[in-house]
Amino acid sequence: MMAIEVIHNLRRCLLFVPGIRPERFQKALDTGADQVCIDLEDAVPLKDKASARLATLNFILSVAHTHTRCDLGLRINNAMSDLGQADLAAIAASRARPAFIMLPKVESAAEVLSVLHILNNTDVPVIAQLESPHAVFEARAIARASQRVQALMFGGYDYAVAARVKPTYDGWLWARGMVSAAAAEAEIGALDVPSLEIKNLGAVSDETEDVIALGYTGKAAIHPAQVDAIQSAYLPTDAEVLQAKKIVAAISEASSAAIAVDGKLVDRPIELAALRIIELAKLGTRGVIEANHHAELNFANKA
Repeated sequence: MMAIEVIHNLRRCLLFVPGIRPERFQKALDTGADQVCIDLEDAVPLKDKASARLATLNFILSVAHTHTRCDLGLRINNAMSDLGQADLAAIAASRARPAFIMLPKVESAAEVLSVLHILNNTDVPVIAQLESPHAVFEARAIARASQRVQALMFGGYDYAVAARVKPTYDGWLWARGMVSAAAAEAEIGALDVPSLEIKNLGAVSDETEDVIALGYTGKAAIHPAQVDAIQSAYLPTDAEVLQAKKIVAAISEASSAAIAVDGKLVDRPIELAALRIIELAKLGTRGVIEANHHAELNFANKA
């Protein structure tokens, strides 16, 4: 029943917000993104690392008891660096408990375990960001390093530089597939690299559809405008919901494990996929939001 249980804690979009911009933290939560990640790594200049760390932990503590469906976490600096170690020490000493900690530039399962050892007085899960060919080759071990590994994230732009490929669909295809497969094997999430498009939201939707087909359970965002385009792409259409209900009903009435529905074989894996669609539909369907969404896309594309 894993395929159904995953839906109850769906994480379709992870929105990054710079740790140097605390005035944007609440605004990021207000977007409705399934996850928000305050970034202490790339988005923060060296001179501002300490102040950004303090502001981030203070904000996480301040909203700890608010009722929101959004997971609020943070990305630390490379855990093998002095800055990353300072981030981890501050988290361990703080009363703030982020919903997750993203670890950039993870290269091995041992690195993940060393982080969890520092955080042994917490139960905070981690997201491992894989940004090099070596990391991709180690994806299976990293994904299974601990039950506290919540997801793998494909860090496509750093990977492209290290692997000498273009940051395009074809250049990323092999690595994307490896990361997604490793995450699926470990029954954890798989997060895709963010799109750089902030006005052409149709392109963001299309890219999300592409990675859904590769098995990605979520996609990162770098701008609030991308959130709805990403999260809506994970919703089923009205036609898909009707077909899913038809499949589930037919199987429940059948006396065998495999039957035909509309001339196509239906068995347990197809039933699980149908049940997943029905669960997703509880969040909405693309048929319900389609008109508003297309209006927003057209407006953004003209801006």
